[in-house]
Amino acid sequence: MLRAGLATRGMDAATKFRILKRHLAAVLRHATPRKLLNLVKTERNMRRKAEVLDSFPYILKIESTNICNLHCAFCYDNRRQPSEGERGYGRMQPAHFRHVVDQLAPYLFKINMYGFGEPFLFPEGFEMIRYATDRNIGVGVSSNMNIKDDLLAEKIIDSGLEVLIFSCHGVTPESYATFMGKGNMELALENIRRLVALKKARNRSTPVIDWQFCVTGFNENEIPLAEQQARELGVDQVRFIKPFFPKDAPAQWWSSKFPRNLDDQAADVEPDCSWLYRSAFVNFDGGISPCCSDVRPLANDFGNALTQPFAEIWNGPAYRAARRLLKNPHAADAQAARVCQRCPLIVNARKQAQ
Repeated sequence: MLRAGLATRGMDAATKFRILKRHLAAVLRHATPRKLLNLVKTERNMRRKAEVLDSFPYILKIESTNICNLHCAFCYDNRRQPSEGERGYGRMQPAHFRHVVDQLAPYLFKINMYGFGEPFLFPEGFEMIRYATDRNIGVGVSSNMNIKDDLLAEKIIDSGLEVLIFSCHGVTPESYATFMGKGNMELALENIRRLVALKKARNRSTPVIDWQFCVTGFNENEIPLAEQQARELGVDQVRFIKPFFPKDAPAQWWSSKFPRNLDDQAADVEPDCSWLYRSAFVNFDGGISPCCSDVRPLANDFGNALTQPFAEIWNGPAYRAARRLLKNPHAADAQAARVCQRCPLIVNARKQAQ
């Protein structure tokens, strides 16, 4: 279902297997004949690098809000205020969420309901998860779990959430504060303990709790402690992954596991991008971004799902130009969006061909 090199970058073989196994289980759990036919069409179109598609995305990334309660290092340009022509901060209304989901529900296996904000920050987030769940769509959320709410665990389980990615990048107060800014590590861990306990009390297997630990120079020595903490908490797994920092980030942010000069983008002459076929990023205001790499500039939007039918956007000029660029990255195409022109996959392909 997913290209392993992109979906599980920086992980060992055992962790990769568990992740891909989970994705396969989601396909089987939410499968219908119509969804499976669309999946086959999608994979065919991607292999052919088709420009106009007779398929729709089967995974959707919807950002319910880009507002966050923490200030993690380098995240979302360090939470700076938007410049002219950039997307501001806000939250999606439940009616708008339903409008987007209703258009694509017949094809979707999963919605990743997160982006650059905290999905549990506002109460409508749980309503959105429940709505998608009731439409036979699995929902995943990434959360820092810094929420002061004694009913948080109950709300999460009642929503039907399928996967919880727990973002926690340190197990000592010092490293946690350095990475997560103003977060409260003990509050986050206690929320996880309560969630695990409630899962057991209700005999529930979901949400799967996937602890995501970004490895840096100042926290890589805590990996054994994090593994021990994961066992004590009872989470389903812990992943030690490569964070995405600017190349000029100070030395302390680069680990021996993921050094500064590590280039994750394969320099292929013929690049492969699954986003243009399998998925799309829906911003809180309905703006459609081709991926999650540069969502601030409004000029990068390929359309708006609140004012246009998604099908019209999906085979519209911006998507078609991006797919032409993917098929032939060496050809000049004035219609191709700048966000795609600057993509490392395209840039590296051009360098490789020189």
